[in-house]
Amino acid sequence: MGHIASNCSIIIPAYNEEESIKEVIRDVRKVFPNAEIIVVDDGSTDRTGDIAKNESAEVIAHQINRGYGASLKTGILAAKNDVVVILDADGQHEAQDAERMLAFINENDIVIGERQNVISDVPSRVVGKFVLTGVVNFLARTRLKDINCGLRVIRREAIKRYLPLLPDGFSFSVTSTLIFMKKGKRVKFFPIGVKKRKGKSKVNQIADGYTILLSIIRLVSLFDPLRVFFPIAWFLIFTGSIYGVYQLLTVGRFIGLSTGSLLLILTGILSFLLGVVCDQISALRLERYD
Repeated sequence: MGHIASNCSIIIPAYNEEESIKEVIRDVRKVFPNAEIIVVDDGSTDRTGDIAKNESAEVIAHQINRGYGASLKTGILAAKNDVVVILDADGQHEAQDAERMLAFINENDIVIGERQNVISDVPSRVVGKFVLTGVVNFLARTRLKDINCGLRVIRREAIKRYLPLLPDGFSFSVTSTLIFMKKGKRVKFFPIGVKKRKGKSKVNQIADGYTILLSIIRLVSLFDPLRVFFPIAWFLIFTGSIYGVYQLLTVGRFIGLSTGSLLLILTGILSFLLGVVCDQISALRLERYD
């Protein structure tokens, strides 16, 4: 365990986290005294980068704010060790939890924190997380409770090959979780606690719904299009057929399918064919990175 802890890279993506970054780095140093600590300053306009440098962390600065996922990509590519620990810069995570999670990385490709206590959140984010979790569970055929926790331990080579598929925004965590599960990687969820964050959340509440919608579309199109398109196609064809039979019984004689019935049936067939095409494109994209 001690050998793993000293041969891992700690990646901390940070954007305007001057209130918490010092405490986070010191907490990490206490638990991982010999580990490589990389703070990715994602275009901060405050003293986040300077404080991190004063705490002897390696700082990689983005000239502009590129996003949470982009920061993680930068950190993962810069890391020198095979095992990578990711934790947020807002002070919600305990480095001791990361240390406990490290004990399971030998048998797994990724160990993901599963938050046990719920920190109060604004309604729009609660609803958004609920919907996104439902979509992921539907696509992965699982019953996960926490799909986007920022505290995770990963084998660098296991995730490095999939970096081109991962988004630059906050949905990096969700997408990477689903990729590992769909590709049959060894995934373990580890129960952790969280503290109240310091400073203000960087999530724009107005854009939340739009961001979540894009994340859902991306997940569906990348991982399992037929699982979504096939039920829609079946529903449309079934509804069109029932509507056609109803009209036949109502009219009393067969005069052909109505325009509405034909429209539903043809839309269902086209939906199924579109799903087949999307499924083949998805398979080709994923195979490129195996």
